[in-house]
Amino acid sequence: MSSYPYFISTLPSLAFGDQPPMTSADFLKNSREWISDADWQALKSAAEGYKNPKKNAVEKQWGNWEETLRNSLAAARAAKLGKDQAPYLNKSGSANSQMRSAVQEAVKAENQQKAEETIDKLKWSFLDEISATHSFDFNVALSYLLKLKILERWAALDEETGKDKLNKSLITNQ
Repeated sequence: MSSYPYFISTLPSLAFGDQPPMTSADFLKNSREWISDADWQALKSAAEGYKNPKKNAVEKQWGNWEETLRNSLAAARAAKLGKDQAPYLNKSGSANSQMRSAVQEAVKAENQQKAEETIDKLKWSFLDEISATHSFDFNVALSYLLKLKILERWAALDEETGKDKLNKSLITNQ
């Protein structure tokens, strides 16, 4: 039995830059009893980085958009380095003006954190877009989950963790 209205209405609001109000694992656990098994499996697949094929329209829309974003980033980085972009591209649609602008801003950013923030804000905006005309359905649940993943990623970043990872990387590569 699917009861999206109840489930969606109980979710706390999310804002880019805030601490996540729950983990994506908690979200999945909480959603289990309120949505269909097929939808839950699709959310689980999204949480795991889509190890299974995307089955519904919004999953495919997100996947195509992400591929276009990756291609746009690869092309912009190749151009910045004066390299041929063709070897780095996969099939994809064309980027809209918002994406092109954000990619250029990210590539020109003074540091990696600012570049990542620009791209994650672009992702957030697209997730808002794909759920904007929906109230209590899979699109909203998927958007919420993917936003939680973004918040979790940022919450896990801190200077000490970064230094530890860099030191381990340097030791491994010696």
